[in-house]
Amino acid sequence: MLAPSLPPDTRLLLIDDHQIYLDGLSLTLQNLCQGITLDHAHNASEAEHHANTHTYDLILLDLQLPDSSGLALLQKLHKIDSLVPIAVLTASNSASDLDAAMQLGAAGFISKTADGTTLLNAVTRLLFGEQVVIGNGTQPLDRQAAAREMGVTPRQLEILDLLCEGLPNKVICQRLNLSEDTVKTHLKALFITLNCHNRTECVGVARKLGLISF
Repeated sequence: MLAPSLPPDTRLLLIDDHQIYLDGLSLTLQNLCQGITLDHAHNASEAEHHANTHTYDLILLDLQLPDSSGLALLQKLHKIDSLVPIAVLTASNSASDLDAAMQLGAAGFISKTADGTTLLNAVTRLLFGEQVVIGNGTQPLDRQAAAREMGVTPRQLEILDLLCEGLPNKVICQRLNLSEDTVKTHLKALFITLNCHNRTECVGVARKLGLISF
């Protein structure tokens, strides 16, 4: 069960300029645990004030705000308190928005179409330190679309899958019927694209960006 797992002093900041959506979101999230505090901000200015005044366990942020882009605010909030996880909660289903948010350090990217149960589960996972990506159920943030926007090729996706299995280059070569030089070239390109320096980091970043489906 979700609620008993979280402490009663859990505090969230919800940032969205649509009061009706905030009301509905609060109604759902108040079921996370007894005594939860849910603060609202309707714009970037209010959000910064709250973040400077209180310590939060999680911040949920819309990408479209009247006085700032959500991505710009994400960076400002990280400067105020780099330890607080910030997740984007948005109507956008763009893989480029997902990529930009995660590259800027977002802990999650969640579609506003998520139902109450899915949202409660996602927020709980975020509060326990997981990274969460949930797209629109009718138009998923699939990894092929994300990969295309990031410049990751279908062959590189195949190599990522095999990296997840912990396979060495020689086995990857056999599985994909490629030369070892070709696999090394793809790996080098992946490291550059994902801004990482080794295989373990590559897998971690790829999973965070939704490029790995398991």
